[in-house]
Amino acid sequence: MKQLTDTEKQQLDAKIKEEQKRQQALRESNPDLPESFEAASAKTGIVRKFALKRLWKYGFLGIILCLLAFSVINLLRSRNFGYDQYGALVIGLILLFNHIAYYFATKGWKSIVMKTVAWVWIAFGLVYILWLFR
Repeated sequence: MKQLTDTEKQQLDAKIKEEQKRQQALRESNPDLPESFEAASAKTGIVRKFALKRLWKYGFLGIILCLLAFSVINLLRSRNFGYDQYGALVIGLILLFNHIAYYFATKGWKSIVMKTVAWVWIAFGLVYILWLFR
């Protein structure tokens, strides 16, 4: 690590004081600014982390639920197709159980139960799809 000389230390202290004065002048001209960087990052950091996590968690859950609703409505509306009736429902439930298991139940026995249900449903879906296309 480089050792600073006395003149370099004095120059650095002068630069720091000038920057502090400049920031103080900016704060006085704009009273809406927070007092310190820590206060600003405490306010915006929580929002940034919280918003993206919630957007993915609940946004994707909404998409999956819309897919399931569409599958059920389609199944009830037209019962006699010449192809697979339940494929979209099975795939939608696979997505739903996995999303709940890995984004909502993350700790404890609930997590173990939901992950078990998710993996069992994946196995069922795989068997269903392979049996359907035999």
